Amino acid sequence: MPISTIENLFRPKSVAIIGASTDPTKTAGRPLQFLRKHGFTGNIWPVNPRVADIDGMRCYASIEDLPGTPDAAMILLGPVGTEDAARQLSALGTSVAIVLAGGYGETGPAGVKRQAALSEAAGKMRVLGPNTIGLLNLRDRITLSASGALDTEHLTAGSIGVISQSGGILGSLLSRAAAKGIGLSHLVATGNEGDLEVCDILEWMIGEDDTSGITLYLEGLHDTKRFAKLSKLANRAGKNLIVYKVGKSEAGALASASHTGAMAGDDRLYDALFAQNGVVRAERFDDLLDIAMALSMGKIPKGRRVGILTSTGGAGGLVADRCGLAGFTTPAPSRKTAARLASLFSHAGFTADRNPIDLTLAGLTPEIVSGSITALLEANEYDVVIPIVGSSGVGRPELVADPVIEAVKKTSKPLLVYCSPDAPAIIHRLNSAGVPTYEAPESCSDALKALLKI
Repeated sequence: MPISTIENLFRPKSVAIIGASTDPTKTAGRPLQFLRKHGFTGNIWPVNPRVADIDGMRCYASIEDLPGTPDAAMILLGPVGTEDAARQLSALGTSVAIVLAGGYGETGPAGVKRQAALSEAAGKMRVLGPNTIGLLNLRDRITLSASGALDTEHLTAGSIGVISQSGGILGSLLSRAAAKGIGLSHLVATGNEGDLEVCDILEWMIGEDDTSGITLYLEGLHDTKRFAKLSKLANRAGKNLIVYKVGKSEAGALASASHTGAMAGDDRLYDALFAQNGVVRAERFDDLLDIAMALSMGKIPKGRRVGILTSTGGAGGLVADRCGLAGFTTPAPSRKTAARLASLFSHAGFTADRNPIDLTLAGLTPEIVSGSITALLEANEYDVVIPIVGSSGVGRPELVADPVIEAVKKTSKPLLVYCSPDAPAIIHRLNSAGVPTYEAPESCSDALKALLKI
């Protein structure tokens, strides 16, 4: 497949919207609204025979009336209209079309026939879908999607790519990333994969310079050999693949089949496939983004020794426990490090003879936190450092956030943050600054395991 096909999908200079609605609250009205809202600078050609314009933008009565051949088209019609539109767009020379409608292979034998008819009608034109929510290119502000998650005002462009076989999960990951301050580059829902499938998109993303890692939500794979080959290619390119694969249980496998028509297969075979090809398998859904954030740092620990800095003993115990269960150690500070820490404090009750290092009695100031983080990062006995944001950090976000943001710029060691209280603003701020920050202690240990791929 020419790489220009996927390029036109993610970076079209002209987009036709077939069946565009005048109502921005409807699925057929959202793509036009989102393209304009999020800053698409190319040509937008809505097609609707019943109206002359949509929100001041000229609307074309038919595909034949379009002023040129669109690089990409979104088809927002029912199955019968979709087939006709695909045939006309293909004849026009359109490179690729996105088909949002369901009612195809996921519904049974009749839907399978309908999907085959769509493929025949599309001819040489490639198709994303059917039964997809579309795609987003946040780097170039191109949103070919009807996902309600695009209603958010704070989408963060970054370096993590997302490929999902579920449109709803794509929206979920987009909204979760926006809330956490995690930057994404390109997102796509492949839906039923009547034509373009996961590996087609994956191959393109691996070649993208502005994508450092790729997360995948999988229900099943059409071509495991190709996926294995691409996984190795991603490893050579220094791009981590993180997969959340459903279908571990019989119920999950059946749900996948009824959702997009995917055949999940024996989950043990997928475990082996991922392990043999350097793919990180996320065990929890939240880890899909959290692990990707940690890996995006590009900093790999040289060992399993963790230094934990906290102002709340309970949270320190939680993180230490999870790290221990994951095979990491929490050694006490060396004499040299203990002396360096002690020199920062005037409070007689403070001791630096254990790990986690609890600053509760030290009299917390940003200067003390900064000096303590630096001491642990420069200590030979630690391979990774985890500062903890305690309850005091809610009212004083500068207490830990500012020192951490400064420290992460100067160290080659991984630095992760656990935020103990419910403090979404702090989590967003730190992730936005490139500091992986987590709201669950399990996420810290899972991220460390992924960094070492254990």
